[in-house]
Amino acid sequence: MRHLLLPLVCVACVALAACAAPAAPRPGALTLARGASAELAPGVTLSFEAVDDSRCPPGVQCVWAGRLIYRFSIRRAGEPAAPFTLSPAEPEAAPGALGGRRIRLDTAAIPAPAAPGAAIDWRATLTLVPD
Repeated sequence: MRHLLLPLVCVACVALAACAAPAAPRPGALTLARGASAELAPGVTLSFEAVDDSRCPPGVQCVWAGRLIYRFSIRRAGEPAAPFTLSPAEPEAAPGALGGRRIRLDTAAIPAPAAPGAAIDWRATLTLVPD
């Protein structure tokens, strides 16, 4: 009977571990190209969806400075994607899928506005901030 008890305990431990909450996102920096995704933790995926850039290009006189908004979505396995934005004015967000942690945009890595007719190879450098 003792020989059967150990395997049963091991199976029970594995079953309970499978039911536990998903692992917390790994802290650290990552850089995503526009349209790219990264797995932050098992079952948690961050996607860099788009950029809205209405900043005034160099050498052009504008009525207003414009704004820059990075659009992301985050998805926990089995749940719909949750959109959120980051910008130089609001560089941090706390999407629910991060379980209380925040994600921060590295504003020092934001490129200058493009000259008229020029394109920017958009990338976002992000840091996961522990709670």
